[in-house]
Amino acid sequence: MDKVLEVEKLNRVFNKGKKTEVYALKDISFNLNAGECLGIIGESGSGKSTAVRIITRLIGSTSGEVRLNGRDMKDISRKELYKEIQMVFQTPVESFNPRIRIGKSVGESLRNLGMSKEETKKRVETLLEECGLPKEFYDRFPHELSGGQCQRAAIARALAISPKILVCDEATSSLDVTVQKEIIALLNSLREKRGGDISIIFISHDIALVQQFCDRVIVMNKGEIVEQGDTNDVITHPREDYTKKLIASVL
Repeated sequence: MDKVLEVEKLNRVFNKGKKTEVYALKDISFNLNAGECLGIIGESGSGKSTAVRIITRLIGSTSGEVRLNGRDMKDISRKELYKEIQMVFQTPVESFNPRIRIGKSVGESLRNLGMSKEETKKRVETLLEECGLPKEFYDRFPHELSGGQCQRAAIARALAISPKILVCDEATSSLDVTVQKEIIALLNSLREKRGGDISIIFISHDIALVQQFCDRVIVMNKGEIVEQGDTNDVITHPREDYTKKLIASVL
């Protein structure tokens, strides 16, 4: 199976060299395969979001290597990285500019790449419908949408430039249970349509949701990966004490 992302011995240290030195990440290594959904679970502060913030170049690493399609991430420009990796965040309404209509926000990346205004509008309307929103939502403002509708629009925005990797950082945690299921169904539908053309990193506190949605899972604790493997195997037959306690606390 092709590896679209390879993370090797990644470290992030705060106050390096000082007595208060803290490892946010400590020698973590994992791969993301083409077309798969990789879950990352762990308590708050375990390093989940730090890992993806490094992968998306929002922050730097202290040491280690990240390769995208076999290329060292350091050799990839931000513009090129932006085309390959997109994020969907925890608070959908806040991820949009409240003064800009949804359609314009969703199509911004397309306009930046030189697509005409007319082509952009057609593409955005198609994306909105693909994500379960009427094309009429093109002219609405973020405050006119519910949280679930805003998250659908955020997914449409992330998919606009056809990235290879979609990072969902607690993308369902602020939504009620019914809407969570709808968003997961949407993501599953998008995966089926795109096949191996899109891979997903899914960070969540909701282990049941991860078990339902993800092919493989990584368990993190205090900046380290303590266990990883097939999702059902890890969750139903955890090997490490930390994983057992984490699962027992929520299931």
